[in-house]
Amino acid sequence: MKTIEEIILDYTKGEKDLTETNKALKEVGSNLFLNPDRNKLTEEEKRSTTVGYYPDQANGYGLMDHGVGCLEKVHVVNGKTVDVNMGAETAYVYIAGRKYRLRGDVLTEED
Repeated sequence: MKTIEEIILDYTKGEKDLTETNKALKEVGSNLFLNPDRNKLTEEEKRSTTVGYYPDQANGYGLMDHGVGCLEKVHVVNGKTVDVNMGAETAYVYIAGRKYRLRGDVLTEED
């Protein structure tokens, strides 16, 4: 059985659509679901999203988890979030099948 994190990563890789992702989340007993008005990654956004070997090579759109029970869609340019700065708060960004720790507005490897 997949974990919630694996289900979200599959969505950000484009392997599952929003409906399939929400169904999979429900099947594992998660209270988390993706809101079509806030969390939908369009086909164009998925195709324009890339990650590289290093976090600063990430560009495009992903989902941010900042521990409040919902995910936020974020735009990333050269490993930095646009319009989001979490300061010292803990947050993670799922983008193109990768998970990064967000420090301020900069993607970093997880601790």
